[in-house]
Amino acid sequence: MTRISTEVSAEPDIRDLPDFQSRPSTFRIPRKAAWLSLAIASASVAYALQVFTPLRLNTDAIYYLSFADAAARANGLVTIYRQHFLLPKGYSLFLFCLMKAGFFSAFALVLSNLAFFSSGLLLNFETLLRLGFDRKYSTLLCAMTFLSFVSVKNITLPISDFLFFALSAAAWWLMNARGPTRWMALLPALCAVEVRLAGLALFVPLAFLAWSALFKRPKILVPFFVSLVLALTAGIWSGSRYFHDYLRYVGDAGILHLAREAILFHCRDFSELVFNLPLAKLPAWAHPVFLSVGSVALFFFILGTFLLARRSRITFFYLLGYSILILPWPFTDPRFWLPAMPFVFLALHEGIRWQRWKALSRLLPAYIVLFIFLGFVALAYSTRLTFSGPQFPYLYGDGHLRATYLTGCSGDTTDVNQDALALLRRYEWHCSAGR
Repeated sequence: MTRISTEVSAEPDIRDLPDFQSRPSTFRIPRKAAWLSLAIASASVAYALQVFTPLRLNTDAIYYLSFADAAARANGLVTIYRQHFLLPKGYSLFLFCLMKAGFFSAFALVLSNLAFFSSGLLLNFETLLRLGFDRKYSTLLCAMTFLSFVSVKNITLPISDFLFFALSAAAWWLMNARGPTRWMALLPALCAVEVRLAGLALFVPLAFLAWSALFKRPKILVPFFVSLVLALTAGIWSGSRYFHDYLRYVGDAGILHLAREAILFHCRDFSELVFNLPLAKLPAWAHPVFLSVGSVALFFFILGTFLLARRSRITFFYLLGYSILILPWPFTDPRFWLPAMPFVFLALHEGIRWQRWKALSRLLPAYIVLFIFLGFVALAYSTRLTFSGPQFPYLYGDGHLRATYLTGCSGDTTDVNQDALALLRRYEWHCSAGR
């Protein structure tokens, strides 16, 4: 992987902007960083073992798979584009292609998630180098994403996060490229919107790039700008039902109630991100402390996002657009932040070092080691689930699908999730072998 000079960046967002400052990170990483390489290599082996897991399901996974399965067994693409589906259909289309080709299985699913995740991390790493961060610091930001329990928990699930991660990372990498190549970012950005509505955030830095360059090459960029507006309109239209449901929820709940819920839920998200632990695994007495730290982390993230504008306005606009889409959403799940996680950690660090608090700076190395250790704990637990055999239904999740897994290979179908049961019997090889 070739080191890119800290002065190299995409015009006009970095080098050509007067507020760009090429300065290395002040965070000191030990010179002997072999431990970080060893941690990444060990985690890669543990991740690879997850391809042997039984098919893991949750509410969103059942929703995506059931839609793709119905299309694969009925009228194919006609079913996908005519049948109502609350979420964007890009990921279900990917699952449909795997099913029609006869490749879908838990093994293929996890393998595809790993491919999307690793490619996205590599692209984010290169983007961080282009933004002027040194190699060790960029590696650390990607390693923390790699070893976040959020990544470990979701890598085995048929959900859209990792495909979206790869597409958004590709768009972001292209936006920070040199020359006209950057305008190719429109294609993965448009695909990202068809996978997750959060992809609309990518159009904020794209619009900034187009507006900044419009006066230099108006004849070339006017068609692009028009295409950008049309693509953004198409993305909003594709998610119109989603936005309609959100506005109806706002009308029913009230704006103040919605704001209180959103703040509380996203404080929880950030507490789970920085502690690298799910709140559900902690005793009730620890929850107030946990949420208090999350509120401070959310403040540092918002502060760091604005501070990053001094270094690169395109990064500021990317995080700003992403936050505008996620923060008002009154639901909690730290995986909402997974597609932008390296830059979330970057903004957090920028916010923490704003006043150069020495106490926090001194604690950061110990915190990084603890964070990575907890990531390995999550990987160890996931690996235990993968090879738990008959004990899997008793260990997986919160138990609400236990009866479904237990009856998946039997004839008793009472008191189970019928959609999940159909998926397990069709695509889980343990059940297929037993029938």
